[in-house]
Amino acid sequence: MFGNLIARINGRRKANKDSLHLYKYLVTHARSPRFYLPPFNVEDSIEGRFELILIHVFVVDLWLSTSNKHNLLRQALQETLVRDMDRSLREMGIGDMSVGKQMKKVGAALLGRLQSYKAALVTAQTQSDSKTGFAKIISRNIKGLAEDQAAMPLADYMICEIAALGLDDAYSRAPREFVFSGE
Repeated sequence: MFGNLIARINGRRKANKDSLHLYKYLVTHARSPRFYLPPFNVEDSIEGRFELILIHVFVVDLWLSTSNKHNLLRQALQETLVRDMDRSLREMGIGDMSVGKQMKKVGAALLGRLQSYKAALVTAQTQSDSKTGFAKIISRNIKGLAEDQAAMPLADYMICEIAALGLDDAYSRAPREFVFSGE
């Protein structure tokens, strides 16, 4: 009885630690200057940075969702993103009374993007043009990329990242083993 409880606590601690390292890596990657220059042209603003973080979290979340053994890490990664956004809002001076409303928007954005991008991936698997669905979602959500054509480079990037993880047909193939050292 206590052995299972201790194992769950230790598993949760490891997932929290790994998710923090993974999240920091994703944020660092999303903040790469190349995304704010041609051909991507994402506006270097709070919203632009947030959307890039969500794109990177989506790719990793997609990979984590292909195996039940990564559920704790997947959940911990999403919680880490929410905690970081809460901290960021407070640092920007948003008052305690408004943080709750803003966090509802953050949560809705996270879940909405995860669902939208997954739907675009499923559609891409049945059609020959895999970029269009991603480009439509990107152009709808990232300021400055209002036209699908402007969003195509970022859609290409997403597709390449998904393919690099072996997720181009994510639901028909077993994922690679995930070991994150936090380096």
